[in-house]
Amino acid sequence: MRCSSCEPLLDAYLEASLSRRQGGAVIEHLQACGACAALLRELRVIDALLTTTRPPGVASDFTASVVTAARSAPPHFGRRTPLWIPLLAYLVVAWTLTALWLRSNALANVVAYIALTEQRSLAALGAAVRALAPATPLAAAAVTSVLLLDVALLCGIFYGYRRVHSLVTLYLTRGTRP
Repeated sequence: MRCSSCEPLLDAYLEASLSRRQGGAVIEHLQACGACAALLRELRVIDALLTTTRPPGVASDFTASVVTAARSAPPHFGRRTPLWIPLLAYLVVAWTLTALWLRSNALANVVAYIALTEQRSLAALGAAVRALAPATPLAAAAVTSVLLLDVALLCGIFYGYRRVHSLVTLYLTRGTRP
């Protein structure tokens, strides 16, 4: 018998509710395994403490009923961040960066105008700005369409989450119990 098979039987062994065959297997394992024997000693101490501190209204199978209730309870999942919060944060950052990028193009046009009127050494900068200027409306349209697609996907994910959330919650609360 392995420790993983023996440990769940120790409580039943203390209460003498195991079959003769299971009890014999547990005894053999306890003689060979010091860790399980130490665990049994700890369980005996806990059982003795529970027996001495048990109020008159508590049943004698209190420990078994608590363990059974704990095993049958549904698993507790920690509080999760709703899906729409990081998606909304992504959209806010993407729109902000896009706005800054579009504003920087307007600023680049002003710099190009100053460069053309000021010094001859800045002529290369003005040429670069003029070369990129025809592509600016196309890039702005592409970025806007990607952001609109992001909004559509966010709405789809939120709608799907709202539709499926109750079914998934029901499935998870049932668990593997029959």
